[in-house]
Amino acid sequence: MDETPGRRHQRVRESRCRQPIVRFTQYRTKVKKGISMHVRVLGPVELITDSGDPLRVATGKRRVILSLLALEANRVVPLDRLVDLLWEGGPPKHARTIVHGHISALRQLFSPDMSIETRPPGYVLAVEADRVDAHRFSQLLQAAVEQDEDAEAIGLLREALALWRGQALPDLAGTSAWHDLTTPWEDARLDAWESLAERLRRIGRPSEAVAGLRDALGLHPLREGLAAQLMACLHAAGRQVDALEVYEAVRRRLAEELGLDPGAKLRQTHAAVLRSSTASPRQRDSGANQDPGRRSGHDTGCCCSTAHRTGQRRNCPPAA
Repeated sequence: MDETPGRRHQRVRESRCRQPIVRFTQYRTKVKKGISMHVRVLGPVELITDSGDPLRVATGKRRVILSLLALEANRVVPLDRLVDLLWEGGPPKHARTIVHGHISALRQLFSPDMSIETRPPGYVLAVEADRVDAHRFSQLLQAAVEQDEDAEAIGLLREALALWRGQALPDLAGTSAWHDLTTPWEDARLDAWESLAERLRRIGRPSEAVAGLRDALGLHPLREGLAAQLMACLHAAGRQVDALEVYEAVRRRLAEELGLDPGAKLRQTHAAVLRSSTASPRQRDSGANQDPGRRSGHDTGCCCSTAHRTGQRRNCPPAA
């Protein structure tokens, strides 16, 4: 029997009603009153609430604007700088209007304790500095430097390093602006690993620093300060053979890639390991024989400067 138009229409409606309903609720789009917010830039850029709920920052360019305003929190960022950051190869005709549109969209996401203010010649993110993870990181490092007690400093350094969730500002990765913006923070991160290792060795717990130092050295294989600390920790944990292997790997890489010999600090650490290879056993911490494993990586931030040969900080992150 032929189907009437009315019956066909009813069948189509019933079919549609049986289709599964998909709802996307991963991100909030607006913050309720009374909820505070944080900006994360030490890893994928995120805008989150105190409870950890992320707010969707829709486009890459919008995340870049948020990143720069957050890194320069409470300081004016000129509009021209934002335009240059977004369009390295030359901005479109209506670039300023596009930036204004992104700023307007970001303002809709913020809670009352965080705002973007218009101040000639650009914009400023008005926020408590510790609500931006990069500035919180800087505050914790400074507190650790001023701390005389090693145990207290270790806690501060670990809290600071835990703020990193991966490569900073990934939306800018590969650009010249990315290198300029992230290098001071990455240098400070490596300084923190070296300081943590030094403090742990002083209280007889060197093996606790080994895994983190290996990871950092994998990403920055020409950073001699990291290599020296890793060797010293392995040596203090009674693992002289492993310490000597680290030295040989770094020495070979320096020769092949830069045509250089190891610097004074690394040579001195190497000599200390060799001198004590037949000395009496040292006190070892309870985890001396544990090594969570060696991990490899690729160089994402090493710039082969004098700072990497000496293990000293090349740049300091902006004060919070």
